[in-house]
This record gives sequence, structure tokens and C-alpha cells, in this order.
Amino acid sequence: MIERSSHLQDCPWAVVRILPKCQRCVVARYYNRQDADDSLRLLRRFIPAAVFELIFDPVVEKILVNKSDV
Repeated sequence: MIERSSHLQDCPWAVVRILPKCQRCVVARYYNRQDADDSLRLLRRFIPAAVFELIFDPVVEKILVNKSDV
């Protein structure tokens, strides 16, 4: 059986804010790259002091195994 989170699975493009100590915070996820680029451009324009990056971050499907199948 495959568990699928439809929202995350369908939105592989993410805009992340780069934080100190090698941390990141996902600001938003998008279905296509053009929407993500537009959002990134807007964020960089209105919050110039912050560092934002665009990443391709596909969510890996979790395969659930029933204990009776093992």
C-alpha cells in the first residue's frame, strides 16, 4: 500500500529561506517552476535582507507494509 500526500506530492518546487547554522525554512511550495520563480522574485524584492532560494524537493512516497505480509 502506498501512502500519498497529494498536496506535497504535487508541489515539488519549494521556496526556502536560508537561516543561520545551515538551517532552512520552507516558505511555500508550488506545482510549477514559473510560479515558484515569480514568488521568489517578489520575496527578494520586498524582503531584501533575507536570503531565499528555489529548490526542487520531490516528496518520496512511503511504502507501508502490512505485518501480515512479512
